[in-house]
Amino acid sequence: MNILITSSSFPSYKNNVYDGKFVLSEAISYAKNGASVRIITPHFSGAHKFEKIHEKITVFRFQYFVPKSLQVLKKPGIPVYNQRSFLSIIQIPFLCLFFVLSILKHAAWADIIHAQWTLTAFLALPSKWFLGNKIVLTARGSDIRLLPKWLNRFIHAKVDAAIDCYGPQPWNLQNKKDFPARYIELPLIIHTNDSGEFPEDMRGIVSRKQDPFIVLFVGRFDYLKLNYFKLPFITLIYASKILALRNMNFHVFYIGDGDSRVRREILQSIVENDLKNHVTLLGAKTNVLNYMQFCCLGVGGIAFNTVSQEFTISGKTQIMVKAKDNVNTPWRHGYNCLFVKPNDPMDLADKLAWAINHRDEVAKMGKKSKGEMKKYIVDSQLGGMLYLREFAKVINGD
Repeated sequence: MNILITSSSFPSYKNNVYDGKFVLSEAISYAKNGASVRIITPHFSGAHKFEKIHEKITVFRFQYFVPKSLQVLKKPGIPVYNQRSFLSIIQIPFLCLFFVLSILKHAAWADIIHAQWTLTAFLALPSKWFLGNKIVLTARGSDIRLLPKWLNRFIHAKVDAAIDCYGPQPWNLQNKKDFPARYIELPLIIHTNDSGEFPEDMRGIVSRKQDPFIVLFVGRFDYLKLNYFKLPFITLIYASKILALRNMNFHVFYIGDGDSRVRREILQSIVENDLKNHVTLLGAKTNVLNYMQFCCLGVGGIAFNTVSQEFTISGKTQIMVKAKDNVNTPWRHGYNCLFVKPNDPMDLADKLAWAINHRDEVAKMGKKSKGEMKKYIVDSQLGGMLYLREFAKVINGD
């Protein structure tokens, strides 16, 4: 089977870029199950236009503006929707046009197109209309929130199938009502490749302390996530100050990059609260699982997002914000996760303090979450088999 993946983001490990890592997990899962995969994605500064990342996986990054040095719409670590400069805005129609042309260029090769985000599905529709390609869509959330409702409804109506991989969450159930389509229920795929070796940058800091309780925050620094999902980017700093005043033995690590304003705010808060010995920013990492396996508690997960998947498959208990996005999911406070109130440093500090004093119970909760979430999160071998089976049905018109 030949699968053409269209995505606005895709990792480049050579450039230390991890945007759209979940798309890479899916590509690997297809290749491991015998499919040939091509990825169409916008070019960005420093990246190769053509990259062979696996025997069966090839990445094609198309240029969308001339000269190449002026391309600014796609930047690593920053979502396209966060670009606000005049130059980036005028490049939007050019990116869309060359995205369509790039898809058409490879469409004859493909048995099926897997579109990531509704916008790339929209740009793949000419291939369906003129060349008869089948299109399967995975909406990722930001596209549903940012694009007009009528446009998302139109796109869902025109694709051949849409993947439902988010379980019985209220927002997901509502989306299925708002955007009718042929939905295929499939699990999320996570490709595991941890080395088993303690990362040197983390080990160097931890070795200075006596077996500290390691809290690991993973995620893109993004005001949308900060404001919409209430993720504790800054709240975790204030909670760390409370724990430091209680003389608790812990260390918080941040992995991520993105909006420089969020990063500056975190760094400023670390300095203002005198937390240099308790909080460290490690920057962006492509091998996040190498770090997760050595933490005691994870932060940054939202129900079934990529970070949540990775912590879960690593067997780590997670701190999650008590919000509508975690209602009607398998997550249960005190059983397989710890829920905290949004924007409440004291509540977060109390939950962290409990975790620090109950390490064994926290470890058991992580193992429970890994076992119980197998219905929703699978490895690349099983995931690829399940996805290819459903793709074959779509291709055959079943």
